[in-house]
Amino acid sequence: MPQRHSPSSASLQAIEAAALQLLAAVRQAGNGFSVSSPPHSTEVVSLAAAFNKFLISKAEAGRSDNYLSIALKHLREFAKGREGRPAASITPEEIEQWMLSKKWSARTRKGALQDLRTCFAWCIKRGLLVANPAAAIDIPTQSHEPPTIHKAAEVKHILETARSIDLTAMRCLAIKYFAGLRTTEATALEETEIGKTHIEVTAAKAKTRRRRLVTIQPVLRAWLDLGGVLPLRQVNNRMRAVYAKAGVFCPRNVARHTFVSFHLAEFQNAGKTALEAGHTEQMLFNHYREIVTPEEAANFWKLWPNA
Repeated sequence: MPQRHSPSSASLQAIEAAALQLLAAVRQAGNGFSVSSPPHSTEVVSLAAAFNKFLISKAEAGRSDNYLSIALKHLREFAKGREGRPAASITPEEIEQWMLSKKWSARTRKGALQDLRTCFAWCIKRGLLVANPAAAIDIPTQSHEPPTIHKAAEVKHILETARSIDLTAMRCLAIKYFAGLRTTEATALEETEIGKTHIEVTAAKAKTRRRRLVTIQPVLRAWLDLGGVLPLRQVNNRMRAVYAKAGVFCPRNVARHTFVSFHLAEFQNAGKTALEAGHTEQMLFNHYREIVTPEEAANFWKLWPNA
């Protein structure tokens, strides 16, 4: 069995702490990709070896846990049954047929294709390939349907339910609904990062790897003053318990979509909303404009806790 390249201790020290655990997981998962012949040339480098090198390189570069886990999922899915094949033998038609065989949404297909494109492009830069088979495939078209959000009454019910059974879960949910933090950002947040007027999302915890400050609106301060201590542990189980007791359907990223929609409607400032949410203004206009009325927004920012 060949020895796979391992980063030096010096380079490992440069990896952000949040990526270290994911790097270990990538290496462990990569054991299932191992091949019997070492990749000495473009002709013999296996798909598995190429994927392993790409993932480890991205982990060492400090890419977020979320990015690495999604890329790992897509690459492992494509590698099934192809692990030992030469990476150069992969064809655009093969990738296209693989994507069509999956009962995925256009968004998921787009994400998987982009991960393959990025990986093969990296292989070209490293001299492992001479062509990118995924580049010949058109990006799937996504419909621009408005994102699902929770209405003000639903948000109030969810927060009051969380307040009754789990104050820390309530604290995390309030931050997601009224400050728009992504789930990975909110669950990693610590009390020292919650100030009197702003929440600091550090670069290490932000999806974009850029630090940002989010204003603590009066309604959020009211919920924070009720208690709870972050960070939140056992996130999935505790969040499921809250939503199950509340009896409210919780689609992916619904709290963040709710914040962006109501913030944009209330403040009528795409630049401000984009800055606080860590979005681009173009994304706001494409997906969030005119989802809620100014009247609905005014009610949302007055969702004070029950006395």
